[in-house]
Amino acid sequence: MTGNLDSGSAPNDPAFEKVRRKMVRLLAISIAVLFVGLIAVLSAVVYRTSDGEGARRAGGTLPPVAIGVGARITNVALDGNNALLTVERADGGQDLILLDLATGTVASRYPVQAAEPAPAN
Repeated sequence: MTGNLDSGSAPNDPAFEKVRRKMVRLLAISIAVLFVGLIAVLSAVVYRTSDGEGARRAGGTLPPVAIGVGARITNVALDGNNALLTVERADGGQDLILLDLATGTVASRYPVQAAEPAPAN
């Protein structure tokens, strides 16, 4: 067999070697440009998907809501961008907390007090 595939063969023609080096350099430059372009596209995607408020709402999470020590949520009602939480306090009373889900803030808090029954006639 003859050809340049054998490991013990003579070196390539100098003109061919010059073209080969240029092709290797072009390949390296092309890979570098492709890599920089990929990083730019990924950076643009991350920039466009962030809302400027950091990781506060990443994955659909909201900041914690203070309901009080010993309190527990007994009921939740959702309506559009609002959530109404029924919270049973440690002292036995109840609160209604209205959350704005778009901003993650407490829109209002309503304490619920038991009213005395009206006297029977």
